[in-house]
Amino acid sequence: MFVSPFHDLEEKLGANFGEFAGWEMPMNFNSYAEEHMSVRSSVAFFNLSHMGRLRVKGNPKEFEMLVAKEVSKANSGNMIGPTAFLNDKAGFKDDVMVYKVSENEWLIVTNAVNREKIVNWIKSNSNLDVEDLTFKYGMIAIQGRKLEEILGKNELKLLEFKLNTKFMGYEVFLISRSGWTGENGLEVWVTLDVGRQLIMELVKIGIKPAGLIARDSLRQEMGFVLYGEDIDETTTPVEARYWVFSLEKDFIGKDSLVERIKSGIEKVRIGFKMKKGERAIPRHSSKIYSIGNEAGYVTSSTFSPYLNRVIGMGYVNPKYFYLGYNLSVEIRGRQYDIKIDEFPFI
Repeated sequence: MFVSPFHDLEEKLGANFGEFAGWEMPMNFNSYAEEHMSVRSSVAFFNLSHMGRLRVKGNPKEFEMLVAKEVSKANSGNMIGPTAFLNDKAGFKDDVMVYKVSENEWLIVTNAVNREKIVNWIKSNSNLDVEDLTFKYGMIAIQGRKLEEILGKNELKLLEFKLNTKFMGYEVFLISRSGWTGENGLEVWVTLDVGRQLIMELVKIGIKPAGLIARDSLRQEMGFVLYGEDIDETTTPVEARYWVFSLEKDFIGKDSLVERIKSGIEKVRIGFKMKKGERAIPRHSSKIYSIGNEAGYVTSSTFSPYLNRVIGMGYVNPKYFYLGYNLSVEIRGRQYDIKIDEFPFI
């Protein structure tokens, strides 16, 4: 198992650690609800060093064939995404963010669980050069509604990035205007020494750390999917309602994706809310029903501190996609009403 590069520092800050995607990472520092609300009402920071970070160089036409969204028309210094690498059947190899450095160089952030798989997949499907930067740099995300009030305005626009620049007086490899919480955010890639200094500086000015439990509840409020829970190699972007592709270009899996769009789908991703006061949380694979008929299953669920209710997502047969109406979910042998709602929930 890999260990957070800032483990000892995080331990001193009160982290409770757990395993995620083969990494021992901070799950929480205080209550996840407090950390969640810090992002929604103020600002907090996350250690995302478990996520895969790759540098890819080579022929842009080869790279374009791998990525489901168009990259070539983007300007250097811009992020493209979320987008995806798909398999031949249009299932997700991974959903990723692409950073266009130049016409023949890109950076990629992968899900932690897929890092090695994606490195091997790129190499087996192209002659591109791939360098794994995951263990060279730490990754810290600073997220929250009062980001600019506390840290000052940043010249970057949404999904722009800069390389080899300064942030809060520290030399950073990369800074981007991005995040996975639905709030204003910056993400920085830093050497491990600088990362430790930056964490301590953030704490010093009153920005508290947050763990992966809060990051999960934040992303569910926005309807953002998690690989291995909500999408995988058997799920297509159409079923996930995850529009990470452009049919104006060629890419691996396009023919299968077009065929799926033409012929229709047998499952579709939904979002749901439970009634206020209900505290039972469905588990992954909990069954969803429509007046006794099995309609689908849950993939993610959590208690939303912001909405003060249980929320989640899953898949149902499209004939049961009653947006705005109720289905039910089975939790420990009991049926609970869920209202089918559209993302984002806030």
